[in-house]
Amino acid sequence: MPNLEASFRALRVLHTAKDLFNQYGFHKVGIDRIIAESKVTKATFYNHFHSKERLIEMCLTFQKDGLKEEVFSIIHSYRELMVFDKLRKIFYLHANLEGLYRLPFKAIF
Repeated sequence: MPNLEASFRALRVLHTAKDLFNQYGFHKVGIDRIIAESKVTKATFYNHFHSKERLIEMCLTFQKDGLKEEVFSIIHSYRELMVFDKLRKIFYLHANLEGLYRLPFKAIF
């Protein structure tokens, strides 16, 4: 079970960092704050992520995967909807800058 526990700690760091980055931005959140709020050791952090840049990259990948899953969910879950209505739902998903696109936009702008 050590691998499962390590994966859980890495996910906890990832979720904590994502929330902090969304709230304060990439430049205003340091590794020490992420470590403290994730309740992991510095060694654990560096063992999983190696650097803040790598953590940011993984957070963005996590968000991108979430967006993909949401689009696939709209396509496959709403079988009763017409194609136009599905496209509208997908558009609104992408137009909501406070949703899953918030973190990628913070990285760009």
